[in-house]
Amino acid sequence: MRKFLAAALAALLTLSLAACGGTTESVTASSAPAEQTAAFEPKLDTEASVTLEVSGFFGNFEALDQVLNNFNEYYPNVELVYEQNNGSKLAEYLKNNPQVDIFMTDDTNLRYDDWDDYYVKDSCADLTAAGVDTSAVEDGVLDSCTFDGQLLRLPMSLNLTGMVVNKSLLAKEGLAVPTTWQEFLDVCEALKAKGYTPIQGPEESIYSNLVYAMGMDIISDPDTMAALNSGDEAAVEKVLPAFERIQTLLDEGYIDPAVNADYPTDNYDGAILKFFEGDVPFWVCNTEKVSGMRKRESKSDAFSANPFDYEFMYIPVGDEGVYEYVEPWFGFSVNKNSDDYDYAVEFVRFLAQGDQLNTIASVKGVPSITTHADDDRYTPLKETAKVQQRFVNDGTVLNHMKDYFSHEVENLGQGETASPEDAARTYVARCAETAAKMAGQAQ
Repeated sequence: MRKFLAAALAALLTLSLAACGGTTESVTASSAPAEQTAAFEPKLDTEASVTLEVSGFFGNFEALDQVLNNFNEYYPNVELVYEQNNGSKLAEYLKNNPQVDIFMTDDTNLRYDDWDDYYVKDSCADLTAAGVDTSAVEDGVLDSCTFDGQLLRLPMSLNLTGMVVNKSLLAKEGLAVPTTWQEFLDVCEALKAKGYTPIQGPEESIYSNLVYAMGMDIISDPDTMAALNSGDEAAVEKVLPAFERIQTLLDEGYIDPAVNADYPTDNYDGAILKFFEGDVPFWVCNTEKVSGMRKRESKSDAFSANPFDYEFMYIPVGDEGVYEYVEPWFGFSVNKNSDDYDYAVEFVRFLAQGDQLNTIASVKGVPSITTHADDDRYTPLKETAKVQQRFVNDGTVLNHMKDYFSHEVENLGQGETASPEDAARTYVARCAETAAKMAGQAQ
């Protein structure tokens, strides 16, 4: 087992699970769209009494309950028993609970065969061969879930990084929502002159979230990735602009480290209620954080007294517009050894319909993976005016590349690294070292 990946992988999944853990937020199930797709036709005995055991990373899963309610219109006697597991010990969990029919997975669980605690690929059924129709899913989203032509997980939603903009505050100050890097700088300068700290967020994530999409888009280029893996100087030159963006924002005073040090780090109450005070122009976060915002509007005295328009957007750190980085968020795999395999597949086949995928995403409050997503919290993303580059992760950007990037950007932002050049060189060196070790292990 390649021990050198342990820290990176453990950190990545720990952060992911910490973001959702036992405090996962959702709106009430009744608020989700529940339209049925007329094309769905049951393939099994609809009167059979079946209990499907489902295991996942969340402490509660009202979104899945809503899909089950819809499924029960066809299969009234099918029940789901849900249990939370520790994602970092998923292999051990399945070994001790072989009766589980459906279980949540992420990229680590399926891609890293030498990371024993995580790896469960050999337990996953091929959903395509099982007859799951994924035509409702946006192009490219399933690539990272497919191995040797086998679809081993159906993503539950998308995970996007960006920022929430207080549109009313900008309008009050006579400013437009920025669409390019120069416009972003101009708006931040105007806000700073008016006494605002333009860009805010917890210090542990704000810097990496600001340029995460930019970094992932840059290294997704095959030539850049080859240079990254070999430690070539060309890779340093390619990734350097992402680190320089952070330095510029700091040097110009558009980010205040002291403000970020005090910004609430919790997923929901503190972080959202801070934004709802109404004086934060740009709150840097990801869509998992956005999922709890509507539920918090009524809990904020400040927002209730002075409501304002806000919107999640990609961050315009590109000269020509935003960088869009799209990543599937978790997913559902079917245990190929399930005692109720046919019904487990039937439930996932039902879930794969566009309206059901929209339901689970809407209740969860995160972006849907479908071509025709219907959540107005995220539909503006599809109308982004200026896009410099877009990449849907197909599995080529590996977890250590993501984790090292976030770590080095945070070190720069927090003053642990002297310059963008040092940060870029450290990042490339770490990736090259890991690539060499991986190549050695593969021989």
